[in-house]
Amino acid sequence: MQLSTIARPIAFGLLAFLLPLPLLAQNQGEAPAVILSDIPFDIKVLGEGSELSRFEVRNHAGKILSSGTVLPQESASAAGLIVGSTDELPLTVTVGNESFTVDAPVIPGWVSILPPLLAIALALIFREVITALLAGVWLGTFFVVGFNPLTATGRLVDLFLVPAVANADHAAIMVFTLFLGAMVGIVSRNGGTQGIVKAVEPLASNPKRGKLATWLAGMAIFFDDYANTLIVGNTMRPITDRLKISREKLAYLVDSTAAPVAALVPVSTWVGYEISLIGDGLSIAASQTPQAAG
Repeated sequence: MQLSTIARPIAFGLLAFLLPLPLLAQNQGEAPAVILSDIPFDIKVLGEGSELSRFEVRNHAGKILSSGTVLPQESASAAGLIVGSTDELPLTVTVGNESFTVDAPVIPGWVSILPPLLAIALALIFREVITALLAGVWLGTFFVVGFNPLTATGRLVDLFLVPAVANADHAAIMVFTLFLGAMVGIVSRNGGTQGIVKAVEPLASNPKRGKLATWLAGMAIFFDDYANTLIVGNTMRPITDRLKISREKLAYLVDSTAAPVAALVPVSTWVGYEISLIGDGLSIAASQTPQAAG
C-alpha cells in the first residue's frame, strides 16, 4: 500500500480532531438530524414523571402534526410527520409540561443519493476505495450538519468514525483482519505463496483450469470468509495474471467462494452467529404455538 493512500485519510482525520465539535442533546426525545422534504419521518418522545403524559408536535404556524400519549419512563413515536420546507420549522414537541424544538436542516429527497454516487464515482476514477468511502460519508455529514464543511469534518469523526471503531464487534473484525493480513504477508515473504503457486501450476495450465483451481482453493479454505479472501486472492493472483485471467474475474471467483462457503460449512466462524439466528427463530416460533398462547 502506498504511503499516500494511508496519509490522506489520516491527515483528514487529524484535521477533524482540531476543529470545534458542537454538541446538541435532547432529554425529552430524539429527532432526525436531517429532514428530507415531503418524506415521512418519526420523532421519538420520552415519558417522564409517574403519570401518563400527552405529547403534541406543532409546526412553526402552530398546526398540530401529531399527538398522542406516552407512559411514564417509556417512549412513543410521533410517526408520519411530513415537512415540505424550512418555513414549517422549527417544530415544537410538547411532552406533558416539558417541550423542545426540532430545527434540523431540510433537504430534497434526491440529495440523499449523492453520497453513495460520489463514493462510487471516486472509486472508479482513482481506483482507491478508502478515500472514496470517506468522501461519501463526509458529503452525507455535510448535509446533516447544515452544509457547513468545517463542522462536517469534525462530526465525521465524533459521530461516525470514532463510534464505528469503538464498537466491540467492529474492532474485533479490524484486529482479526490486520493480524490475518500480517500472517499472509509473512508467509508470502517467506516463499509460501510461491510454493503454492508452483504446486498449483501443473493443474492451472490454461485459463479454464486456472479458474477451476481458484474455485477449488476457495472451497478448500472454508473456515473464515476473510481468511479465504486474503489467502486465495493473494495466492492465485500471480497464476491468473500469467494465464491472462482478468482481475475482475479473479475477484468474482474469490468473492463467490468466501462468505457463501463459510456460511454453509458447519465448521467455520459463521457457526455461532447462525446458531444464534436459529435459536431466536425457534424461540419466536415456540411463543406463537397454541400451547404457548393458551
